Amino acid sequence: MAPSLQTVVRRMRLRPLAGSLDRPVRWVAVSELEDPTPFLEGGELVLTTGMRLTSGFSAYVGRLVERGVAGLGFGVGLTHDDVPAELVEAAMAAGLPLLEVPRETPFIAIGKTVSELLAAEQYDEISRAFAAQGRLTRAALQPEGTHAVIDRLAKEVGGWAALIGESGEVAHATPDARLDTVLPALDRLRRGSHRQEPAERPLSSVALSSPGEHVIVQPLSGTSRRIRGFFAVGAPHPFSPVAHTVVNAAGSLLTLALEQGRSQLAAERGCARPS
Repeated sequence: MAPSLQTVVRRMRLRPLAGSLDRPVRWVAVSELEDPTPFLEGGELVLTTGMRLTSGFSAYVGRLVERGVAGLGFGVGLTHDDVPAELVEAAMAAGLPLLEVPRETPFIAIGKTVSELLAAEQYDEISRAFAAQGRLTRAALQPEGTHAVIDRLAKEVGGWAALIGESGEVAHATPDARLDTVLPALDRLRRGSHRQEPAERPLSSVALSSPGEHVIVQPLSGTSRRIRGFFAVGAPHPFSPVAHTVVNAAGSLLTLALEQGRSQLAAERGCARPS
């Protein structure tokens, strides 16, 4: 998750003039153009000294809002001694976060701070994903490995999870599992497997979203590419990048467990044959 404007304001001691500070900042863009939006993706904190802004403040703010920027930082002490009152009024009317950047605060310092915050967040996400994968792996080593992985997965995503057999029977599910939403996804995955050619990519997951419910269903196909089962995971909130990593790790562990189970069964059947 990107740092919020509030965090940037606090770190850099900027002065808020308009708008909410709870927006995430995904990058910093410095521009003196009257229309910088062709060079923006959305989510940026735009920094300017207002070198070319002497009028048309409402149109300028409107373009930034339409592009979806995180906010506007206006540097004072160069072109303008103060943030123009018309710009403040336009930002307040449009709901655009507007920050005053003091003369002694270089724009590059704000960019470095945001970059450091983003890097720290990425490192934290990697660390959390790595720790969660370790907990899933330890769960897989328990006697009822597949069931333990499902239970652990539900805790990691803050929701529910279920292991489903090849024919759609529920092998194991955590409480409050919303299996009624999963059945249509199973049909879609089965139809996709029948259409696949050997050279095509492995079967992918199906994602379902509705208000207050987000579900991922993945097939468990192993090396033979034939579906051996499914697992589903749901949460009341969208899945974060860390959660997606955890879900994929659980799929790998469950697939490995099924493959090992098939190999062990084949070996036992071989030993049971009369010589």
